[in-house]
Amino acid sequence: MNAQGLHVIIGEDDYLVDQAAKKAVGDCAAVEVVDSVNSTNAELQLADLRKADESVSTPPFLEPSKATWWKNVGFLPGGKASEDVKAALEKFAAKLASLDLPDNQRFVISGPRLLKTSVFAKRLAGVAQFVTFAAGKPWEAAREAAARADELAVEAGLKFAPGAAERFVAVVGTDARSIVSEIGKMRDYIGGERNVISAEDVAAVTSPGAKVEAEVWDVTDAIGSRNVAAALAALKKFELQNGFAVFMSGAIERFFRQLLDVKEGRTAGMNPYAMRKSSGFAANWELAELRAARARFLDLREKVVSGTVSGDVLVVTTLLRVMRRSQRRR
Repeated sequence: MNAQGLHVIIGEDDYLVDQAAKKAVGDCAAVEVVDSVNSTNAELQLADLRKADESVSTPPFLEPSKATWWKNVGFLPGGKASEDVKAALEKFAAKLASLDLPDNQRFVISGPRLLKTSVFAKRLAGVAQFVTFAAGKPWEAAREAAARADELAVEAGLKFAPGAAERFVAVVGTDARSIVSEIGKMRDYIGGERNVISAEDVAAVTSPGAKVEAEVWDVTDAIGSRNVAAALAALKKFELQNGFAVFMSGAIERFFRQLLDVKEGRTAGMNPYAMRKSSGFAANWELAELRAARARFLDLREKVVSGTVSGDVLVVTTLLRVMRRSQRRR
């Protein structure tokens, strides 16, 4: 088999996987794509496997070169698949391992996960080029994403101010496609007047990525700073949204839980930027105050989720009670 013939690319970040697959395909004149993104049952999965098999079994004739890209294969070993599909994949891997692809043909298979100890992986070991984007620990993923954001900003003619890339990733998340999209949006926002992205720019423009739950930064920052007026003003931006009480009570409860974790030293796995920021906020609160505040919002969330109370007003009154009572103590 030619050195560039067979490629296996694995990772949860679809943007990084797609970029690596496109690089593996290279400048092949003809590219046949088999997309298994919607293949959620055995019948569809086996049909996709047959398409991939037919494509790789057909060498280029009219074109000078050919590539087959079987993408979004979420049922490789390590994913969910029936016994029939598993057996078919093992048989296909054995065929791929025995193929002698010509120099002008390539086969690329990509998916979110692959069990390294599986028969499929072992049969392709040594004959395929493997690229794996491993999902590291949360703080490692955040650090890598911040470095990636810095690189993408430079490519767009921008650069982050100190600390701004960490805030950017804390909002966007570690998904590379979301980072690329938000960098582009930042480029349009800043225009040609300057090229430095500040923390204020991130707060003004950046939106949570596709895999990140929307954060209520203005609300939680005001709570952490014990600024009642700012917290109430920030809450007003969300009051007309559907599910306000459920969402906001949960978000505030999680925020107090995070401050408690910092206050009590449970910071293993926490994003470094979030830990530094939370440490500053936690200094404004006594341990007993945080425990009481979290308990009140945990109780409120349970009530609004169960429908026991209509909690839109109670979110505000509970927050006022927590913050103002604490201020009197101080």
